[in-house]
Amino acid sequence: MYRKCGDLSTANQLFDKMPVRDVVTWNSLMAGHSEVAYVDKALDGFAKGRKVKIKLDRFSYASSLSACGDHGDVKKGRIVHGLVVVSGLAHRPFLTNSLIDMYSKCGRIDDVRLVFDHAEELDEVSWNSLLSAYVRVGWPEVVTNILVWMHRSGVRLNTFALGSIVKACSGFNDSEEVRKMLHGCVVKVGLDLDIFVGSATHDMYAKNGGLEEAIKVFECIPNTSVVVFNALIAGFSRLGTKQCSAVRFDALRLFSEMLRRQMRPSKFMFKSVLEACNLIKAFKCGKQIHARIITRDLQDDEFVGSALITLYSSMGQIEGSFRCFHATPKQDIFTWTSMISACVLNEHFERALCLFNELLGLGIKPDQFTISTVMSACSNLGILRICEQIHCFTTKAGLDQFTACGNSQINMYSELGDINAAIRTFQNTGSLDVVSWSAIISSHALLGCAIDAIGLFEKMMECKVTPKDVTFLAVLTACSHGGLVDEGFRSNFSF
Repeated sequence: MYRKCGDLSTANQLFDKMPVRDVVTWNSLMAGHSEVAYVDKALDGFAKGRKVKIKLDRFSYASSLSACGDHGDVKKGRIVHGLVVVSGLAHRPFLTNSLIDMYSKCGRIDDVRLVFDHAEELDEVSWNSLLSAYVRVGWPEVVTNILVWMHRSGVRLNTFALGSIVKACSGFNDSEEVRKMLHGCVVKVGLDLDIFVGSATHDMYAKNGGLEEAIKVFECIPNTSVVVFNALIAGFSRLGTKQCSAVRFDALRLFSEMLRRQMRPSKFMFKSVLEACNLIKAFKCGKQIHARIITRDLQDDEFVGSALITLYSSMGQIEGSFRCFHATPKQDIFTWTSMISACVLNEHFERALCLFNELLGLGIKPDQFTISTVMSACSNLGILRICEQIHCFTTKAGLDQFTACGNSQINMYSELGDINAAIRTFQNTGSLDVVSWSAIISSHALLGCAIDAIGLFEKMMECKVTPKDVTFLAVLTACSHGGLVDEGFRSNFSF
């Protein structure tokens, strides 16, 4: 009772006072420590149980393996595995499943397959655990093969296993065939109307751009929950940068429909709706949602606060952004980055640098996106000394390895007219992308180095980097400044 209530201190006191303890007593305490991630205590209890000659059963070993898996301690997990074999319980599916789960959590997929292939007896959980292990390491092709293997072996997929697999496969960005195959499995086994599996299927499509499929799944799910609404709204907001405004308005219509059903929006839903309002510039609607956030007492949530900061900065109301910023705890770096970006967007560059100094004074470590935004502020101020200080800080913090920082640094030195520093940054950037090439070409174009800009463009094409519109704009600008009409016509023809 105390264990299930989370009071392990009292549970331990009762355990210590017991004159006689059986295996159930030891299992109960080990399970309690394992549940709250006290891995060392769980394994210590396991060792003490063996030392006092308690005959441990399958539940004892399962708790220990669970603790090893949660802690990622494969070394201790192997020791427990050896004890399972010595105890003669290794042939039981219950412990086979625990071993598969432990090795899967430790990222040892080869050991997972070894345990599975050498098991004397398997059940449905064994197969589903194997499937989940390959999902966890991100091997969609193997997941497909195992599903076919399961089907041919007559193994039944249950609700929670299939739902978890579908949910995990949401992260497979380039596996449309796998998603459709999984959806086909869901329908064939008759679980497409199940709320858990249906929600996972809907989320899988929404996260990967399949909005039409997501809407169809959404319409088929009976008794849709807040989670389902949130997934579809987030899907509309996520695709807002490429889709038309009508698609983005669907997110707000869904939010209104959810309110009409008297469902309580979560903080993640408020964040998604605010992002949709920002994309379609529905600022009046955004303010109404802000009022609802205040009534729900969610204004101090960092996810919601960051979305509100971005909303008001897009409206040009920098003081509104600061009010939202001051109402947020500001513990995570993304809140500071949002506020610094808001200052840069509204051309309050000095305030952006003041915020950066403040977060450093609080001991908060900036990331590459924060540095990139600060560099943008520095380039607009045009003060070389500050730019060099930010450059030094980036190098000392080890953030110069990120492409985003390198690109911003190229632009920063370009704005200052220091083409040599821009070139050195370009050469030292480890992973160049189309933004990197566009930035260095633009730097040469702005400073009148037309021939060099065209040479860089040709080298970029040799490196098989696909140019974007801003790249062609930089090349044409270089040709215009250098009077290179033929080269300009050639690059425009290529576009």
